[in-house]
Amino acid sequence: MKKIDLHIHTTASDGSFTPSELLEEAKRRELSTIAITDHDTVAGIEEAIERGKELGIEVIPGIELTTYYQGQRVDILGYQIDYHNQELLAIIDNLQNSREVRAKQILAKLSNLGIELDFARLKEIAGETGVGRPHIARLMVEEEHVSEMQEAFDNYLEDGGPAYVPKYQLKPEDAIELIQGAGGIVVLAHPGIIDNNEIVKELINYEGLTGIEVYYSKHSKEETEYYLSLAQEKELIITGGSDCHGPANEDKYLLGTVDVPYSLLEELKK
Repeated sequence: MKKIDLHIHTTASDGSFTPSELLEEAKRRELSTIAITDHDTVAGIEEAIERGKELGIEVIPGIELTTYYQGQRVDILGYQIDYHNQELLAIIDNLQNSREVRAKQILAKLSNLGIELDFARLKEIAGETGVGRPHIARLMVEEEHVSEMQEAFDNYLEDGGPAYVPKYQLKPEDAIELIQGAGGIVVLAHPGIIDNNEIVKELINYEGLTGIEVYYSKHSKEETEYYLSLAQEKELIITGGSDCHGPANEDKYLLGTVDVPYSLLEELKK
């Protein structure tokens, strides 16, 4: 039975595996196909595809766009995207610029809490990817303000924490239009962690949203069965994945731990 994982993050966003490290771990875990779905960036896809070719693992180019609807965070996945699409890259560039502004605001809040961090060093840690909270957490560990990244999130950086700054906000319809414009398939991510299920019911009726992530690491058995039934009723594409962020994050080694039927991949490729 071939194993797949269609929801994974790398150091291009808030993961702790580099794209190459991720593919090497996927090989160890005997995965045949994975999708790179970094938050608001496609920077890790090229490296992942090349390493995947060397290791015999298929890599689906994807993205996870952060949107907000009725005050709720709603993540929208895009699969089989043209990651060279100029309109998509332009919006991503705007999002990355807003990440820099956000990072500086977070550093200012940390400064007020007695934690001084150098923005130039933060940029070095982030490399070519946009700076984000995981990079700030790594710098806090480096400067010995905390002992591990999770402590930085728990005590300072998590949503609502003393150094938290909200992201620039896209709407779901913006994300749908962007993904479709890049030739991609639009999927509602992890509906089970959206607090209000009425929002899920509304979003799956959006024009252009053609799939739903049924199989997910934090879905209960009952939630999985419910969303599977909903997907079948609405004739939606079904996807699934672990949402692995790598070993330096709270989810540790989720990679490949969600049982996602290989047959779903064929539907995703049609």
